[in-house]
Amino acid sequence: MSDTKHRNVNRKSIYLAIVIFVAAFTYYVVATLQQNHRIRGAKNNSYLISPESVKFGGEMLAGEMFRGMETARWEKDSELVAEIKKVIAQKETPSEIFKNNLSGRVNIASILNNVFRLDNDEELKILRNAAPKENEWSISDETLEHLSEVLNRFEPKRLSIRNALNRPDTRFYFIFEQDEEFGEVIDVRAADYLEDYLLLEEYAIGRALREGRMEDALDSLVYIFRIAQLAAEVAVPAVRSSAALIRLRAVDIMQTIILNPKFNKRYLNGLYEMLREQLEQWTPDKAVWVADRASGLKTYHRILQYGLEAALTPEEINDLEKRDLLVFVSRKQRKRKKENTANTTNNNSEENGVKEIILLKNNFLNTHIADEIFYLKSMQKVIDECNKPFYQRISVLNEINNELLNRMGKELEPVIAEILLRGIVGSMRLHAQDRAGCEVAFLAMSLSLEKPTVAHLIANPFSEEEYNISQTKDVEDPNKKFILVSFLGNRQPFRIPDYRMETEKQSNP
Repeated sequence: MSDTKHRNVNRKSIYLAIVIFVAAFTYYVVATLQQNHRIRGAKNNSYLISPESVKFGGEMLAGEMFRGMETARWEKDSELVAEIKKVIAQKETPSEIFKNNLSGRVNIASILNNVFRLDNDEELKILRNAAPKENEWSISDETLEHLSEVLNRFEPKRLSIRNALNRPDTRFYFIFEQDEEFGEVIDVRAADYLEDYLLLEEYAIGRALREGRMEDALDSLVYIFRIAQLAAEVAVPAVRSSAALIRLRAVDIMQTIILNPKFNKRYLNGLYEMLREQLEQWTPDKAVWVADRASGLKTYHRILQYGLEAALTPEEINDLEKRDLLVFVSRKQRKRKKENTANTTNNNSEENGVKEIILLKNNFLNTHIADEIFYLKSMQKVIDECNKPFYQRISVLNEINNELLNRMGKELEPVIAEILLRGIVGSMRLHAQDRAGCEVAFLAMSLSLEKPTVAHLIANPFSEEEYNISQTKDVEDPNKKFILVSFLGNRQPFRIPDYRMETEKQSNP
């Protein structure tokens, strides 16, 4: 009898615990949805219209400063307010960085989108698969013959992009689009098409070298460097990294052109001037990470305003789901009226639909303050380190990463900061390799042409080791010598014919 009674008590306790858990979870979901609804509802009223001035942190600030991070206007936490005010004082807010103003100039990003967005992707895949993959750049005659028809179909596209690049007022700008559900978004898909344009010019160079048209090969190379320079000026890490990969590829192509038998000293003078311009107009690393921080501020705002799905990529959301950090809630909503109602019997009817709302288990409306503070403080450290070469930044970057690891799995884990901060070291390394690769080629040119090297341009940002300079003889022609310049971590030395020998012959006939 007592055992039966004991079992009944246990069952009641279990049922009670389940009821309490369900009630608590339901309360959390309802409360979160209500808070999200209050915040997201702002997009339909005057709160998103920037006032002339805003009282923030005890002082009046221009309302325009909060464009792109409107929810920050209501932050009251003194530490977070102080960090945001630092960004405002530095004039590095989203409104300062992401300006929707072309000033009548040509936007190469729009042209790339128009040329490639609706293109035959299968033919582009053929070109990509046949392109040189690594080591010394070259395209065989057989490959050019096989791709001849495809390349001819793409020729008008290549020339249309060239026409835009020829204009002095051409720039690479952000493309702003208005999403019905998530408000203003910045489209940087044009960066994905940079590689496609590179491919077209690569094959044009292959054709030109095959037919002995050195000037045409050099023209294509100049256009590649030109578009890489424009893309690098955007200063967003992803676009800047695309520019770095293109420029590193261009250096490999330039190596092949320089070693071609038809290449001569006159051509090298032209390449020297082109590369000098690239180095002198180099996008500072600081600009990249200032823009990245502005993008991060927009991310926090978009999550608070519109939800995770408006700010994170599907891959990032999937990663959070794998870590069991998300809650998926089905919520009924009213669908918009169908514009095309030819096949419906009731043209004025609205259908009810169900949308899955994605929430963090730890209510982001409460935890975002600590998350955002950690992010802004970490980014300030990153930005401050940009005045040093890459290899000297590693210690600080490791400190940030270690602190982030220590916070993982804890109550106020900076979930969004972790997503935003990941990849910084890899991007910085790539950008340093880009700079070092160009400097190696420029240094070899300077030596061969007996040009005075500019000290501030040649500092090896990638490695503490100095650039290694040597000389070697041509295997086939012992009287011909090459200058070799390399650095620790470089794939192979950059080789240039030593034209100083020609100078000596001319001075001593």
